[in-house]
Amino acid sequence: MVSDHNEVRKLHFQAFNGHKIYILHKPFTRCIAKGKAHKQYEFGNKVGMITTGRKGRKIITAIKAFLGNPYDGDTIDPLLAQMEAGWLRLPQELIYDRGGKGRKQIRGVSIIIPGKPKAKDTPCQKRQKRNKCRARAAIEPIFGHLKKDFRMEQNYLWGEKGIQINAYLAATAWNLKKMMEELKEKFLYFIFDWFFGWIKYILWHNLIL
Repeated sequence: MVSDHNEVRKLHFQAFNGHKIYILHKPFTRCIAKGKAHKQYEFGNKVGMITTGRKGRKIITAIKAFLGNPYDGDTIDPLLAQMEAGWLRLPQELIYDRGGKGRKQIRGVSIIIPGKPKAKDTPCQKRQKRNKCRARAAIEPIFGHLKKDFRMEQNYLWGEKGIQINAYLAATAWNLKKMMEELKEKFLYFIFDWFFGWIKYILWHNLIL
C-alpha cells in the first residue's frame, strides 16, 4: 500500500510539474501539436520514418517511435542509425519537412528542406528541388494508412517498448503488402506471357505446316 501511495503522489507531482499525465497506465503519452485546422493536437507519441524515394511503391526502410516530444530535427539521426544497424545503405539525400530546419548534413546524408530557392540557383536546379520536395508529400498518406489500415493509431501493447513494437508491426505489414502486390503483378505477367507465347507458337506452327 505504501508503494502504491508513493506512486500516486509521484504522478500527482508530475501533473503539476510541467510533465502532465494524460493516461495513468501510459505516463509516457504526450500532447503533440499538429498545427492543422481540423486537428490541432494529438495524444500519443511521435513516430518518424524513412521510405524509399523511387516512384511507385514506397518501402519503409526505418521507423522509430520516440518518447516525449522531441524536436523534429532530432529525429533524423536515430532513423539513419536504424538503417545502418539493419545493414542498409544510407541515401545521398534525405527530403525532410520544415521541422528539420537547421540540419544540413547528418551521417554524410544531405538534408533537403523546402524553402525559398537561392539567387544563384539555375531554373533547372529550382525545378529539381521543387520536384523533390513535392515527392516528400507522399509520405503523409503512408502515415494515414499505417494508422487506419495497420492499427498504428492506437497502441494496445504494454510499456514504453510497446510503442516501438507497434510501429515495427505496422511498417512490416505495409512492406509485406507492397511486396505481395509486386509478386502478384510479376505472376500475372508470367501467366499472360506464357499463355500468349503458346498461342504464338501454335499459330506459327500451323502456318508453317
